[in-house]
Parts: sequence; structure tokens; C-alpha cells
Amino acid sequence: MEQILNELIKFYLDEASYPIIDIPTNYVNKRDFLRGLLNVRDAKTVPAQIIEKEDELLQLELKEKKLTDINSFEDRISLWQGDITSVICDAVVNPTDTTMIGCKKPNHNCVSNKIHSYAGVALRLKCKEITKGQNIEVSKVILTDGYNLPCKYIIHTVKPEIEDELDDNKKEEIRRFYINSLELAKKNNIKTVCIPNLSVPSKYKEEVADIFIKTVREYMNNNNEIDKLLIDIYTLDDYDIYKKYFE
Repeated sequence: MEQILNELIKFYLDEASYPIIDIPTNYVNKRDFLRGLLNVRDAKTVPAQIIEKEDELLQLELKEKKLTDINSFEDRISLWQGDITSVICDAVVNPTDTTMIGCKKPNHNCVSNKIHSYAGVALRLKCKEITKGQNIEVSKVILTDGYNLPCKYIIHTVKPEIEDELDDNKKEEIRRFYINSLELAKKNNIKTVCIPNLSVPSKYKEEVADIFIKTVREYMNNNNEIDKLLIDIYTLDDYDIYKKYFE
């Protein structure tokens, strides 16, 4: 694995013509270094042999990862806290920005960054191909393969940006974010979906949790096409909030 890692780091450093950089010697730090290089990289063509090497690395890492099968949950709608890139299901939902090419902050711990980091660089290229480099409206959706994730597909949905105010328009954007994600799943005969909570300012977490739970419950009650829905909460603190509304 380390040899593949070294080859990938060399390629991306050479490609960008970075000045001399001290590359970490520890494997874990070196792996984070590669992730950061790919996070900040524009969605541009990559030689097939480089994609193959990255796929090999990601598949080896996937074999070592503890995975969670959505079918291990008994209920049709379940609440769970964990890493969305470790869920075996038909589709995961990726809350993305209007570019739809994924978070470009190096090693950022948001859901979108993790999905792109562990799916592989080919995912960013596919998203740009679909959008043709144009910005996409909030709550709009696209569907891609899951690449190196343990899911079959990824539903990319443009998330609402909630900062200063949670007005009626923002609340409707939140609802449409979840409804449109599930509608795309239904239209593509996707039976099991893992869908994350949105990252919002602390003062709005309770209200957004209430909107999220009510929206997906109402949708699932009125639509029988999706067999299982796993609500993935990113942090333990948020889980305590969502558990209250879920119950």
C-alpha cells in the first residue's frame, strides 16, 4: 500500500509543480497528505493508470474498514451515528455545494469531503462532466456511481446554506433537500438509502432536526418504494438532539 501511496503523491506533486515540500514519513500522515492534495485539486483529467492506482489503494483500505450494512437495522427508518463512507447500501446522499464537485478544503471533515476522498478522484471528474462546470441550484440532485465506496450510488444534492437566518424559504429548502434526494432514489429503483443530517449553526440544530425527521417520516409514510432509510448523524452531540426528535 505504501508504494502505491508514494507513487500517487509523487504524481500529484509533480503535476502541480509544487515547490519542495517536506513529505511526512509516517504512513498515516502521508495518507492524510495525499488526501489534502486531492481535495484542493481542480476537476481535471487524470491518466488512467493513476486512477487505477488510487482505486487499488482505496479498495485495499475498504477491506480494512469496519462496514455497517443498512439491512442489519430492523426498522424501516433508523437513526445511526457514524461514518457515511462505511455504510453498505444502495445509495448515500452527499450534501454538496453549488459546484457539485465536492469540498476543496484540505482534509476537511465534512461529509462531502469524506465521500469524495474515499470514492476517488474519478467521482469529482464525473460530477464536473454532468454539471458541465455550471453552478447548480439549491436542492437540485444528480446521481453517480459509488466508485470506491461500499454503496452502489451517490445522490448529490445541493445543500441550503444556513448562517444568519432560518426563515421560511430556508426551511423549505431543507425540506426540498431531503424530498428531492428521496425522489431521485425512488425514480431509480434505489431501495436502501443512507441520508445525513445537515451541518447548521448550533442555534438552529433543534429546529432543523425537527424539520428533517418530520420530512423524511412523512415521505416514507406516503411512499413505499424505498425499503430502508438510515438517518446518519455525524457527531455524538448532534445524535442526542436527533434522538429526541426521532423518538
